[in-house]
Parts: sequence; structure tokens; C-alpha cells
Amino acid sequence: MKFGPVPPKKVPKQDPQKVLLLAERWQRSAFAQQRWAERGKKAVDFFEGRQWTEAQIAAMAHGRRPALSFNIIAPLVRLVLGYNASNKSDITFKPGQDNRASEEVGTTLTHIEQVIREGSHLPFVDTEVFLDGLVSGRGYYDTRLDFENNDLGEILTGAADPFSVYLDPDADSYDLNVNHSYVMQSKFVSLDEIEGAFGKKVMELLQPYCLGQTPLAPISSLIIDDELSPVRTFGERHDNDAAFWDTFYSLVGDFVDTRRRTIRMIVCQYKVVEPKNVVIDLETGDKKVLPDDWNQEHIQKVLLYGQMVGNPLRVQRRMVESIRWTTMAGDLMLYDAPSLYDRYTLDPYFPYFRRGMTRGMVEDLIDPQVEKNKRRSARVEIASKTANGGWIYHENSLDPKMERNLQKFGSTPGVNIKWKGDQAPKQIEPNAPPQSHKILEDDADADIKSVAGINEAALGQEMNVQSGRAIQAKQRQAVLSIQMYMDNVKRSKGLLGETHVSMIQNHYTEPRLFRIMGKDGKFSQIMLNEEQHNQDTGLKRIVNDVKVGKYQVVIDDSPISDTFLNAQFQEMMTILQKMGPSIAPFMPMFADLILDMSSMPRKDEWIERIKAVAQAHQQQQQAQQQPQGGHPQAHPPHAGQPPPPHSGQPAPHPAQGGQPSALGGGPVAANVVPFQAHQG
Repeated sequence: MKFGPVPPKKVPKQDPQKVLLLAERWQRSAFAQQRWAERGKKAVDFFEGRQWTEAQIAAMAHGRRPALSFNIIAPLVRLVLGYNASNKSDITFKPGQDNRASEEVGTTLTHIEQVIREGSHLPFVDTEVFLDGLVSGRGYYDTRLDFENNDLGEILTGAADPFSVYLDPDADSYDLNVNHSYVMQSKFVSLDEIEGAFGKKVMELLQPYCLGQTPLAPISSLIIDDELSPVRTFGERHDNDAAFWDTFYSLVGDFVDTRRRTIRMIVCQYKVVEPKNVVIDLETGDKKVLPDDWNQEHIQKVLLYGQMVGNPLRVQRRMVESIRWTTMAGDLMLYDAPSLYDRYTLDPYFPYFRRGMTRGMVEDLIDPQVEKNKRRSARVEIASKTANGGWIYHENSLDPKMERNLQKFGSTPGVNIKWKGDQAPKQIEPNAPPQSHKILEDDADADIKSVAGINEAALGQEMNVQSGRAIQAKQRQAVLSIQMYMDNVKRSKGLLGETHVSMIQNHYTEPRLFRIMGKDGKFSQIMLNEEQHNQDTGLKRIVNDVKVGKYQVVIDDSPISDTFLNAQFQEMMTILQKMGPSIAPFMPMFADLILDMSSMPRKDEWIERIKAVAQAHQQQQQAQQQPQGGHPQAHPPHAGQPPPPHSGQPAPHPAQGGQPSALGGGPVAANVVPFQAHQG
């Protein structure tokens, strides 16, 4: 469902103590978020061009002064967005350290991640979360099971509004699942959405909140208060004004638009410690919490299965930390049950993070932007008011009519002036505009780029004639200044991958068929948890069993060109070139290291193919050296290879515990498929 777990169509048992506890947590979180929200709202307003307050605009309009905005922040942020878009990062999985994980299932999990990526339109979600974090200092991925189109549930990831996410004020870790006791989200929903998610009875209980009949209670006053946030709707204003509702309902009575989002709903995810049944693998020490609805019959079946396969298991009652999910509206609990997920559904992105302190890119650029706007507005005002000076004339030189015409039309081009006597009217020459305003404005321009760490070369505005190498050096320096933002993107994608693999292993437990489009553009089918019977042995085997094993998240990223990593790669290639032809015979020994330091995509596949080709070539050479009589022929050793052992004994194969492979990556696995098997 849109709001998380599938709730029962009835009101849960109300717990006043839990309501008070969650209300107290909400109040503390809202108070703690106030300072960040003020800075974040101001940063969003400046990025979107709202750089003058309404009071400032009214005061300057009253004094007939211009309030100009020259948004220098926006192009800098768009440049960093472009860097992030070119720094592609994909989530992949590899087996962990336990013996139940396999490379085959790791590849299957990577394919399922591709399905989640395409179904969630994850590249666009990445951009939205990155923009939220870059501007305001906080961005969030929100991953849920969606049951709208599939009763088994589909994993979808979206971007959560950072101003509606309230964190534990006592926590200080980047990962919300480490020491955050709770996470809360504030959402405005409609009566129709409430009825579809929680049932008609719950909707009827909440209807008074939409009819101006909200009961006065201490918890309602805490939860219904508006939150500090920038403009975030197409209406470009806040419509949840109490005065508006009071006036509206005093005129139209009980009429209400059921599709209008007028109900504030608080979604609470928090940790609890409860006794639960835990199954323990006595061989590996791994443990897993059993579902609460499992009875003794289910538990005995698990223990019996472990005895049959020779894997001793034990079930014990232990105190386990789990996540509980409670949804509230006012003083009413709409949903209260254990969470479907082992982790919080939110994964953060913080461009800058230090012990709970978060900042974005725009916050440091506000003061230089204010300085530029003020100086440019002052220059325009001075230039417009001093463009034409007044007039000096003798009291008897003009008649009253001519005085009025001179005052009215004296500044227009081609004015004709008539006077009496010898003293002609003389126009007052205006003073030259002060250069200090222009100097201060130019300083503000330079300060914005200096604080952001972005120069003209990175913006493509380098006017001085320089060599291409010098321009690339400046661009590389600009990229290094935002490398921290990119590193935290990779960190957040790693947390998102952990959330995805947790949901896959806990909820994709039935046999399911997925259709995957490969990188070659061709579709292939993958079957999860498929049970196969061996007719000879009578044993069952589950193919692509994603429920077991531990898997690590790997972020396969393509770094920004001309970054520090690319500079290291170029330096390595320069060293190899300077070594000359003498290194050429030994280049195969460094092939995997060279590819590993490069930024090319799918480099892991290249390394595996090269190792397979080397192994196949070595096996072919050994077969040629083996005569029909069974004794090896005497051949001199190849360059870069160790000498053969004592005559009469065949050289040990690397995969059988002999010398490392010629690629320098340790012994080559015995089950690597030769290169010919990958062709076509």
C-alpha cells in the first residue's frame, strides 16, 4: 500500500500510553528539526529564486526602490547535478563470508536489483534525492513493498520529502538503522486515501478533522501544528491555514472534498526489544528470527529438516530488537503492528555529515548572493535617480507656466526652454555613480565561486587563452572540491542496496519469474526459488534460493572523468610506457591490476574473461607439452614464468595449489569457463 504495511480494515486497540509516548517523541523531533528546517527552507528559497522576503519587497516597493535577484547559485548547483548524472552508480551484490552464499545467487540478486531499478525509475529518484540533499542538506530514499499491482508485493523506491522526515534528536550516525531509536514521517492525506488504506470505519472517525470539528485535545494540538518547509506543491503556497478553513466551513457547512489532502498523518517506525523465537545454525553460528505466527509444528519441521540434511539447528527464546510500525492522526492510532521490514524504510543522503550535523551546498552561498542582490539593486537605483539632474534658474527668468513645464518635462530629450533676462536656466550635472558598489558586487561574484569551489573553467566560462592541459587541471580541481558529495552518494547507495537485499530475502520467498533485459539488449528469464527434483536420488534442490546466505553490496560506479582516480590511472600508464619494451613480455601479469584501476564499466567481467583466457591458454600449452608416452617435453620456460620443476615431473597447475596465475591475482579457480564458452 502507499502507506507501508497492509493494514486490517478495522481500528486497532487504542493505547493511551503509546499515544503519549509517540506524541512526546514527535514534539522533541519537531523542536530539534526547527533549526535545520529554517536553514534548509532558506537555502531552497534562494536556489529557486525567492531571495527577498515579502516584508523586504514591500518596504522597497514603498520607497520606489528595485528588488532585483541575479541567481548565481542556480547554475553552480546545476553544474554539480550534471557531475552527479555523469557519475553513474549501480548496485550489485557478491557473496558474503558465509558458506551458504554463492556467486550464482549473487548474480541473480543483481538482476533483481535491475528490475527494482527499472520499476522505480531509480535514476530519476537518484537525481531527486541528490538535489534535496545538495540544496537543503538532507535527502531520503523511501523503499516500500507496493501491493497495488501485485499481491505478492513489488519493491519500489521513491524520494521522501526531507522536510517531512523527523529523526531521533539523540542519534548521531549516518545510517538510520544504527543508533536511531525511531524515525517519523508527516504526510497529508485525503479521506478517500484513508478509506482505501484503513477502511470506512477509520475514515468516519477522521471525518470531523476535515469538517472543522476537530476535538480539542493536548495530543491533537501537538501533532496538527504546521511544519516549517519551503513551497512543495503546485499551488506554490501553504493551503493548510486554520483561518481559511474556519471561514470556509462556516459558509458551506458539512461539504468536504474527499480527494483533498487535509488530514495530517504521522507514520512512526521505532525499535522495540521483545522476546522472540530464534533459530541458530550450530555449525556456522548464523541465526534468524522466526515469524511470530509460527507455532510448534512449524518449528519442529524446521528442526527435522536440519537433521535430514545433516545441519544441526536449535530454536531458543531470546530478546531481539525489532521494528514496530504505528500510524497516527491526531489522538487516533490508525495502524499498530510489527513492521514488515527488518530495517527502516528510509535511507538518507547527507552531502556533508559530521556526528549528526548536516549541511548542503547552498547554505554557504547565501550571504554572497544577498550581497550581490543588494549591490546591484543599489547601483540601479543610483543610476536611475541621478541620470538627469535638476535645474537652476533665476526667480524672474521664467513665468509660472514655464516653471511647471520645466519641472514636468525638463528631463525629456529635445525639451524647449524659454526664459527672460540674461541668466539662462542651467541643469545640475549629476555625480558619477560610486564605484564601490560595483567593486563589492564583483567581490560577491568571486566569493560565490570561491566558497563553492567551482571556477570558470568548470562552468565553461574560461575567457583567458590557456592551454588545454591548464583548463583540464582547473576542471579537475573543481571536481575534487565536490568529491565529498559524491562519496556520500556512494555511501547512501550502499545503504539502499542493503535495504533492497533485506526485502528481497524476506519477501521474495515464493517461486517468481522475472524477465530481465541484459546489457546486450536481449531479454532473459530468471526463476527464483524454483524447486527441482532429482529423479535418481529423490532429493529436492532449490535453484536461485535468495532466502539463504549473506551478500555484500558493491557499488559499481563510473567515476567522473579527470578526477583523482583517473589521474592515478594516467600516472600508472605513463610509468608503464616509460619502462619501454622491456616490460612488454610481462604485461599479462598486470592486466587485472590495470583494469581494476580504470573507470571503465563492467571491468569485473573483463578481468574474469582475461583470467579464463589465460587459464585456457596455459592448459593448451600443457597439453601440447605432454607427449604420447606421458613424459613432458623439454622446453625453455616462457618469459615471466617460473622454471619447470625437476625433470620427469609435470608442472603443477595454479588451480591445484601450484604457482599463482600469470595475471598476478592468485590461483585461478578450477571452474572458470574458457573464453570460447562466452562467445556468441
